[in-house]
Amino acid sequence: MREKLPRITSATALDKLRVHVSFEDGWASDVDLSGWIADFKSLKPLKDATLFARVALEEWGSGLTWDDEGPLSIAATTVYRLAAEQSGDAARSFDAWMMQHGFSASRAADTLGMSRRNVISYRTASRPIPKVVQLACKAIDMGAQV
Repeated sequence: MREKLPRITSATALDKLRVHVSFEDGWASDVDLSGWIADFKSLKPLKDATLFARVALEEWGSGLTWDDEGPLSIAATTVYRLAAEQSGDAARSFDAWMMQHGFSASRAADTLGMSRRNVISYRTASRPIPKVVQLACKAIDMGAQV
């Protein structure tokens, strides 16, 4: 699993506003960006298939860009989170959830009321994530105090 911020090592545009990305840790995934593009007015030009096909990497793999790191760019952390959510991989999704909130293993453990060891086990897929933990993560996303 990720020990630092994700970096993208390659990206290839696919059809229907999807992109195939490979990350520095060796993980690769197809990511559907259509919802993200629809939600942000500044990204609407990417609905043009010709422009979308020109995807490139930002410097150091810190994101995807279509205009040399201008407003038509998406950070690698966002791409990683979307890829993790769409992959159905619970450990990757938990890792992305921690990253989204800026949680270390200790901070996530404190927030969820469990041991740091459990958090690391969930994040590394050495133990399955219980439904109650998944629900607590969603509650935290909604702003509830757990």
